[in-house]
Amino acid sequence: MTTDASLTLLSLSYIFIPYSMYNFDQNIKSFSNNIKSSYYDRAFSIIDKFGEGQYHILGYSLIHIFSKIKKNKDLEEFSVNGIKSFLISGALVLCMKTIFGRSRPYMNEGSLSFKPFNLKNDYQSFPSGHTIIAFTTASYLSNKFKNKVFSIFVYSLATGVGLARIYKDQHWLSDVIGGATLGILVGNTVR
Repeated sequence: MTTDASLTLLSLSYIFIPYSMYNFDQNIKSFSNNIKSSYYDRAFSIIDKFGEGQYHILGYSLIHIFSKIKKNKDLEEFSVNGIKSFLISGALVLCMKTIFGRSRPYMNEGSLSFKPFNLKNDYQSFPSGHTIIAFTTASYLSNKFKNKVFSIFVYSLATGVGLARIYKDQHWLSDVIGGATLGILVGNTVR
């Protein structure tokens, strides 16, 4: 995806996210709460792991160490850029979560409850950190390998992470859309 396409996607998200907050967030939360089951609990707990940052940084770090051992400059560049994309998306999401201070769904304060500059986890819903990490990695890998089947796989996995965050009552739909949009932007920017 080109930078122009990424910027267009980002611009569209700023239109869609507020619309989503007003019209979809609470309905999606209700739907998610109505489909709870032990099967979905297990499935989404597994998928959710793919959005946890420690696994991404560990993977890129191991690839970096391997690249140094093998003296492989391409692999080294791949790992360094992967680490950069992770750090950029992580810093971005932490700043935004603190600035917005959005209430998480499990707080039952509604999708329009914000307490800016609140450092409590309960008020750090927007954007979804797991989702930004998953989509940053998906877009970075998709751009690097340029294989349609692989791209479908990594973007599907990233989408699953976002759905898991909604299912687990950690994020609103608009948090996930915001995280996905930012992740795609970061993943497409770091080369």
